[in-house]
This record gives sequence, C-alpha cells and structure tokens, in this order.
Amino acid sequence: MVALFVIVVAFIAIYVASLFLSPYVKCSRCKNKPKRRGWMFSYAHHVCPKCNGTGQQVRFGTRVLDTLRGKSR
Repeated sequence: MVALFVIVVAFIAIYVASLFLSPYVKCSRCKNKPKRRGWMFSYAHHVCPKCNGTGQQVRFGTRVLDTLRGKSR
C-alpha cells in the first residue's frame, strides 16, 4: 500500500515538473497551423477560433497550477 502511494506521488511530481517545462501543446483543432485559407477566396485567411491564431493550447493542469501560483495566462 505504501509503495503504491509512493508511485502515485512520484507520478504527480513528474507531471507537475513537466507542466513547468512545457505548459503548451499543439492546438487540437488547427494542429499548429492557425491560419487557414478561405474556401471561396483563397487569399483570405482565417485564424483558428480555439487558439486565437497561436497554434498552441494550455495543457491540462497548467491553469490549476497557475491559479495556485497566482499567475494568469
């Protein structure tokens, strides 16, 4: 039982450390290609509404971690 607890705590610590090192992932909607060409006029570009044209999203858990630290993204 204690070994399972140690494994779970170690997993959580590793995940939190990975959130500090890389808080963003590719956007699930545009796959890091935020500018799409218009379907009628090919010269018109539209930005992805989910990531606002950045191509990246905040990872799961980063917002909670930032709230605990008092930061906002």
